[in-house]
Amino acid sequence: MSNIKIFLKNFTAGRRALFKRMGIYLGSALAVFEAANILLEDGAVANWCAGMTLGGISLRSVLTNVFVYLGAGAVLALLRQGSFAHYCMNIIGTDVKIEIAMSDIFSNRGEIVVPCNTTFSGRREVIGGRSIQTQMTERLRLPKDENGSAENGGEYFENAVKQALQRPECRKRRIEGQKELAGRLYDIYQYGTMAPVTFPVDGKQRNVILLAVAEMLEPDKPKTDGQHLMKSIDDMWEQIAACRTREQTLVVPILGTGSAGITDKPQQTVARYILRTFADNAHRLGIKKLILSVYPQDYLDDKINLEELRCYADYLCRFPDSDFNIS
Repeated sequence: MSNIKIFLKNFTAGRRALFKRMGIYLGSALAVFEAANILLEDGAVANWCAGMTLGGISLRSVLTNVFVYLGAGAVLALLRQGSFAHYCMNIIGTDVKIEIAMSDIFSNRGEIVVPCNTTFSGRREVIGGRSIQTQMTERLRLPKDENGSAENGGEYFENAVKQALQRPECRKRRIEGQKELAGRLYDIYQYGTMAPVTFPVDGKQRNVILLAVAEMLEPDKPKTDGQHLMKSIDDMWEQIAACRTREQTLVVPILGTGSAGITDKPQQTVARYILRTFADNAHRLGIKKLILSVYPQDYLDDKINLEELRCYADYLCRFPDSDFNIS
């Protein structure tokens, strides 16, 4: 049902592009129709087409019917309407791409950034049930032991993250003190701390970057604001520039706008900030493609304006600020 809603909204939102495309396709269809008529003026070709049948109708009748061409042009224009929800373009003068994709974030290929809290806790009783992190934990496919039971996803998550946080880059971002959450003490890290982990998501090993973007006030009560969120995004690019990612495609959701629910920065602003800061830093990150993953329901709820976002990404790709850098 949501796919139908998305198609109808794409149809409405992209109607200007659709009408322009419709004119181009119908004009092309008429040109092909004229070319076919000129070709059929040759007697041998006309006789051959008359002898060929399609469902009992001669090929010559099909090729001389203008409505066949107009119908094909209209259908092609409508089918292309689905591309309104997708954008991909190279930053001019580079082989780096920016892509905007409206889909399940885990369906994209590449290393995935998953927003997390500053304690990197992963148990369901702590993080609740609405975040991307929770979705990922529920989709972990863990091996079973000899008794046929698999390890708890939340415990597996925390054990894997605990090892990742032993990296020197993470240890130096640890804050003094601990936070008690659901009967367990957790170390606290600065906003923007990254923990690279590999998880068996949907049965496939996926490289994941856990990024601390919110403070966990109490179980199922994360909180962030625009200032901390923007700093987390800036810190992410700095750490990637220093340490590199494990894959050359990075998949990033619109951070901090889900269960953390920031109110001082609209999702559209956060999305533009991710695109802008990536474009500004692309030359030093070692990433060949950024995929900004848009949650379909956010689009349907008008929290994200895809047309505006596409136009902004197009501007960044065509006129990168790096043109003004003097080195």
